[in-house]
Amino acid sequence: MRAGRSSVRGLWLALLCCAACGKSEPKQAPAAPPERKAEVAVPLDGGAAKAFVDEGPPKRLFAKRFVVKVRVAPNKDSFRWGYLRGGAVVQAKTGLPIAFDRCRKGWYELEGGGFVCSTVDVIPFLGKRLPERRTLQPDLSAVLPYPYGYSRRKNTPMYRRLPTDEEAHVHEGFPLPASADAGVAAFAAAVNAGAAVEPAPSAEPVQAPAAPPSMIAALADPIDEAGAPGSGEGDETVATLASLMGEEGGVLMRRMERGFYVSLDREMQRGTRKYFRTQSNGFIPEKAINPVKPSEFKGVELSDALQLPIAWVMSKKHLAYLPNKAGKLRADKAPGYHHMFRVTGEAQQGTTTFLVGEDGRHYRAGDVTKLVARDKPADVADSEKWLDIDLAAQTLVAYVGSKPVFATLVSTGRIKDELDPLKNFETPTGEFRITSKHLSATMDGDHAIDGPYSIEDVPYVMYFQLAYALHSAFWHNGFGRPRSHGCINLSPADARWVFNFVEPALPVPWHGVFPKPEEKSTRLYIRGKTPEG
Repeated sequence: MRAGRSSVRGLWLALLCCAACGKSEPKQAPAAPPERKAEVAVPLDGGAAKAFVDEGPPKRLFAKRFVVKVRVAPNKDSFRWGYLRGGAVVQAKTGLPIAFDRCRKGWYELEGGGFVCSTVDVIPFLGKRLPERRTLQPDLSAVLPYPYGYSRRKNTPMYRRLPTDEEAHVHEGFPLPASADAGVAAFAAAVNAGAAVEPAPSAEPVQAPAAPPSMIAALADPIDEAGAPGSGEGDETVATLASLMGEEGGVLMRRMERGFYVSLDREMQRGTRKYFRTQSNGFIPEKAINPVKPSEFKGVELSDALQLPIAWVMSKKHLAYLPNKAGKLRADKAPGYHHMFRVTGEAQQGTTTFLVGEDGRHYRAGDVTKLVARDKPADVADSEKWLDIDLAAQTLVAYVGSKPVFATLVSTGRIKDELDPLKNFETPTGEFRITSKHLSATMDGDHAIDGPYSIEDVPYVMYFQLAYALHSAFWHNGFGRPRSHGCINLSPADARWVFNFVEPALPVPWHGVFPKPEEKSTRLYIRGKTPEG
């Protein structure tokens, strides 16, 4: 039996060997992958080089963090050239990082220059599909990069996430549906009080509890009816930004005073209510926000056909005048607020000086703001860009060398009382250079006279000294008169023009840029005396 089994086993092995050897052609080995170029990443700190193979096409990079720093070299000690904002997509030069100095997943070089760290700042990817959903990106073709809204009333809540109807009931008194039982209402009361509460047996609606002491200041007027400031230190009736903040970890992020501005992302809904999501990832009840309608005023680009001097009419009530056959001036219709005309001459009638427009109409000199060309400063090169800001006239003229190329009205810092630092916001005078440019930047603060203010994503910000900047002001139309806390306000259209004119240029789609140490940014000269009032 054993011998027989061995013979059978041997026969089967022989047959298997014959079958294997009888194949006429062996299988072809798979084609070798195409040769890939080896790259070497060399850290700038002198550390060991890290070799890698460049795999495939260059990656696209998705900005994951709200602010992603762009540096001039692939290490964290190098100069911060600018930054991206969350959701921006940029093109890298390679498929893999080119260095790893204190960046775990490596540095990528951007197509237009600069380096970003991919550890937590950006997500490399291929194709059109984005790795994460992003907020509404800025529209550079519009006068405002984002849609904006402002708080219609005091005490408007901004939530950290979409609240439930019960949470909205707690924080703003939103009426719960009639079907809500007593347990839901009691839960709302418990959340607000911060303590456990047994469900109430009654189905009667529960009133929102009184605001805790920390919120009293947030609900009060910062200034009384007479316009006088509060009593000063220790006055709990004056709201501050700190008093408007919600509790850490709670659903309420903060409360907004009337006139606080926010930049908007999109509309969202939860339960029975609609909300606006803001660019800062807050959630505000839709009915609490009014959309912004920005000023349509804009300056003029100058050319051979339109040169200085020009003038703007400063009130809708101011009239134009036309001479009759005897040469006497007679009132014509009002040309309108911010009507612009080229000045071709002057005329005198009695003690009143008139400026004459190209169409022959006359305007009282005191009713208009006149812009004239200024001589180029001696240290300005013939092809150099520079700005001239006249505080007395509230004007801005952009030049290339000796040639004026753009002119407009601005609103600089106002002076209510030159001797009172709380009422004197005069814009500094002198020679400055642009120190940074930001597609948008949030501006907020507390002031003893004006109370708290908050404007998210002020567009087209150009800093020139400390917190002083040129920027868009979409919240007023008083250009040609002092209005600000010291900055130079431009209309939305003008701010975009000046932002694109001055240097350094902002690479697309960066959100901010700083002039490199070896670069010279655009100069601005601020002169004159701000009128008081």
